[in-house]
Amino acid sequence: MSELSKTNKTVRVFQLREYLKSYPNKVVAEIYLEVLENFEDDELVPDLILENLLLSPEDFKEDA
Repeated sequence: MSELSKTNKTVRVFQLREYLKSYPNKVVAEIYLEVLENFEDDELVPDLILENLLLSPEDFKEDA
């Protein structure tokens, strides 16, 4: 487990990348897409990144 993902136990980098493709603020999306280049697709997204984007793991849960 990553020390950067103590709260986030479900959101993977590839999921956030997909989410950022339609993020309303393109400048912010580009910045975070660059940051995510430092992580593997299957790694958990660091808590701080989710917090800075005002997101939580619940935002990535699919409707059943």
